[in-house]
Amino acid sequence: MEIDNNQLLRFTTAGSVDDGKSTLIGRLLYDSKSIFEDQLEDIQNTSQKKGYDGLDLALFTDGLRDEREQGITIDVAYRYFTTPKRKF
Repeated sequence: MEIDNNQLLRFTTAGSVDDGKSTLIGRLLYDSKSIFEDQLEDIQNTSQKKGYDGLDLALFTDGLRDEREQGITIDVAYRYFTTPKRKF
C-alpha cells in the first residue's frame, strides 16, 4: 500500500489542565522549523520576561493576551506545518 505524503494529516491533543498539550504542539512547530523569525523573537522575549531560561513553547499556540498572562489555553488554535515527508 502506497502512502501519499502530500495528503494532510490532522491530529488533535486531549488532556487535563497542565498536561502539556500546547507545549507539545509548540515543540512540533519549533522542531519542524515552522516558526517565523518574528514569532520566535516575540516568544523569546515573552519567555525571558516570564523568567524562563529557555523558550516557553506553549506560547506558540497561545495567541490571546489572556492566555499568555494566565498561562492557560482558552481558545482552539489551528496550526499547520510541513516536514520533508508530510503535511500536518
